[in-house]
Amino acid sequence: MENKILFVGGNWNHNGGRGSKIVSLFASELKDVKLYNGGNYNELNDIIKSVINYDIVIWWANVDNNLEKIRNVKDINYKTMLVTSKRNIDNKYSFQDLLQRSLDLKANLTVEFSKKNNLYYMRLFDPLGNVWYKGTDIKECSIYLLDRLNFIKNITRRSTIRDNSTNLPNQIIKEEQFLNIVREYANKFSQVSFDKINVKRFLGNASFRCLKGFPSFKKDKYIYVSKRNVNKEFISINDFVLVYLDDDKVYYCGDNKPSVDTQVQVNLYKNLSNINYMIHSHCYINNAPFTEVALPCGSLEEVDEILKTIKKYYNNDLNRDFYLINLLGHGSIMMSSDVSKLNNIDIVGRNIPEEFYPKKLIKKKVLI
Repeated sequence: MENKILFVGGNWNHNGGRGSKIVSLFASELKDVKLYNGGNYNELNDIIKSVINYDIVIWWANVDNNLEKIRNVKDINYKTMLVTSKRNIDNKYSFQDLLQRSLDLKANLTVEFSKKNNLYYMRLFDPLGNVWYKGTDIKECSIYLLDRLNFIKNITRRSTIRDNSTNLPNQIIKEEQFLNIVREYANKFSQVSFDKINVKRFLGNASFRCLKGFPSFKKDKYIYVSKRNVNKEFISINDFVLVYLDDDKVYYCGDNKPSVDTQVQVNLYKNLSNINYMIHSHCYINNAPFTEVALPCGSLEEVDEILKTIKKYYNNDLNRDFYLINLLGHGSIMMSSDVSKLNNIDIVGRNIPEEFYPKKLIKKKVLI
């Protein structure tokens, strides 16, 4: 089944706007596309409401700076795959600036437009800083854009489900040593990564297993996962959400949703019986083995990638009490039975942008 694509580009103002040749050329390479290429600014409010009907939204509308920007695509349809763009003709913006903008708009992919030797130069990248195309060929860029979108579409993501129980018992959890380690790493991650990217992005999330369990639940082991959008430099026990696995579904308790990586970590706990603590970051670990496929945050395929890496580099031993693994194009995960083993891991920044073009994944074994 073909994707339904909405493409909004060109210039939009109160004088009727103006179409873009580049937008027309891109649109000609796409199938089943509804194209709006420039127009009256007031029409954008109606057009953006229609994003609810599309699988892919390419939102490249160029609006005069004196007008309010209209681009809240993900607020209207969080399920759609969003492709944004940014003109960077004079290299005014650093890649860090572009990446932050992509994160703010919740884009799945972004195309940067710059100029070299009087030619438009395109760079296609994702919110994790991975580049999937760079060059001057619109046809080729559109192929790589659709290829990556189809890859994203076919990965497995599952939402966590809220447990509305009102009889959850209160229990004081004492994990100050773990919390101190998480805070220390959050500070380290900010030092080895971009200064301009919000620090809460460096440490993807943290989790630990509740070994004692709760008598009102059917299972005897539960997981605490850091909630979304928490600055890990100041994390407290109140910033964790209780989650549990029941019949292959992950439930969370309370008003706060857990990290988007919760499904991955809960399933790792299920497979790795001796692991009680995990720290996931968007940095790499020096000399740790790499997974082989670059996956977006929250994709369940990452569980299989991690288990395959354990099979290859840890003698397929799922009963170890300590693992360090780099997630290609994503970051890393530390997993341990004992919180003290998480101290003093050698963290290094990812070389961002990390390039996967031409299309052949570089299967990194270690980072030297």
